[in-house]
Amino acid sequence: MLLGVTDRPMHLLATIRGLPSLLHPARPRSATIALLIPALLFAALGHAQTAIPDTPAGKALHAWLDAFNSGDRVKIEAYIKTFEPQQSVERMMGFHDQTGGFDLLAIEGSEPLLIKFRVKEKAGSTIAIGSIQLKDAQSGVVEGFNLRAIPPGAVIENVKVDSAERQRVIDGVAKNLKESYVYPDLAQKMEDAIRANQKRGEIGRAHV
Repeated sequence: MLLGVTDRPMHLLATIRGLPSLLHPARPRSATIALLIPALLFAALGHAQTAIPDTPAGKALHAWLDAFNSGDRVKIEAYIKTFEPQQSVERMMGFHDQTGGFDLLAIEGSEPLLIKFRVKEKAGSTIAIGSIQLKDAQSGVVEGFNLRAIPPGAVIENVKVDSAERQRVIDGVAKNLKESYVYPDLAQKMEDAIRANQKRGEIGRAHV
């Protein structure tokens, strides 16, 4: 099962700029942080579709699904070598063993270098939302890979947020991280990652 839906501990396969490619579950003291951080980092937008777009990011998603769902070491090694060299074969294979792979439910948003998607694990009922961000179209290398479980009963809505409100929320999250997070060093890394994404315009492109 995916993190956040079951009591069984596991790692979350994800890459956020400035953070390791395999994250342990965050343990914020404040429920507000727990709600706002996923909203900032994992945003669904656009009208859902199931066909993977023929874009550089879409090709990376297709390659990941094909390799990951196969559970085959050779295919996973080939995917990592081509698309995600910083990833670990053992981690991906271990994650596959826990989830059984994923069925693609929808493409939530698509740009040439960024794709957002929704999947369901094959071994259970858990649904997750994820995104793949490429470094550039030429290399096709994955720069950011995010995948997080949607809590049971949660509803994802496309709510437009203006720049002033977005800045207020980001500043509030940063303040809460510094004041309430258990591990100050990790809190600073999370804030840096959020603000780096904001400077790149990635948060501004999303409807949270």
